[in-house]
Amino acid sequence: MKKVKSPQLYLLVKDEILGYIHDNALKIGTLLPPESHFVSQLGISRGTLREAMRVLEEEGVIRRKQGIGTLICDTKNLIRSTLDINESVSEMIIGKGMTPGSKNTKIEKIKAGKKLAGKLDLSPGEPVISITRVRTANEIPVAHTIDFVPLGAVPKTFSEDFKGDSLYLYMEDKLGIELTNSMLMIQPIKAPSSIARRLEVKQGDLLLLLEQTDTNTGNIPLLYSEEYFVADRFEFIVYRRRKKIW
Repeated sequence: MKKVKSPQLYLLVKDEILGYIHDNALKIGTLLPPESHFVSQLGISRGTLREAMRVLEEEGVIRRKQGIGTLICDTKNLIRSTLDINESVSEMIIGKGMTPGSKNTKIEKIKAGKKLAGKLDLSPGEPVISITRVRTANEIPVAHTIDFVPLGAVPKTFSEDFKGDSLYLYMEDKLGIELTNSMLMIQPIKAPSSIARRLEVKQGDLLLLLEQTDTNTGNIPLLYSEEYFVADRFEFIVYRRRKKIW
């Protein structure tokens, strides 16, 4: 038999911090006390505390933001969506009992490149409206989304009318467009520096990229989206049937 070794101190500190979060019922987005609080209360060095914090951050329990402090993330509180149901990002967040929001919204008219034109059944160079924004849940950045709509599908006053909520609901309720079917591709990617900065994660952190084209009742594509989800905030579920072999 091997000798039983005592756990390293930073692991004990990690458990104490988890206990503190649980005992105080700290919610997602809550700031932890400063390092000096835990150093004093636990009687440990800053080096030991920072090692414990490093492990908690790697596990997705906390996120450290320079100039702000340490935020609670709680990876067990995932935003879940079943991929057989076409939900907007706002609807996913509301379904978790959280408040959706948008920031850094940018709406502009651009010319469709070859890829985008193919997604929206347009000719390269045709004008489209691009909506880029960071989506938040309880004010925490959880996704970076870019939506593209043919220019003719929205009114000239779109940039003033659209308030940054669900684009699906805007198109359905305000424009009377019924989006019925969608084609989705999902893949894991490493966060590029520009998106990582907007989502307040590290460059190279795992993101889930969902590329989706939505069509109306006439099977005309009216919306193409590229959505970058923070991987430790979402869980996507697919219901599958066994293929019949005749």
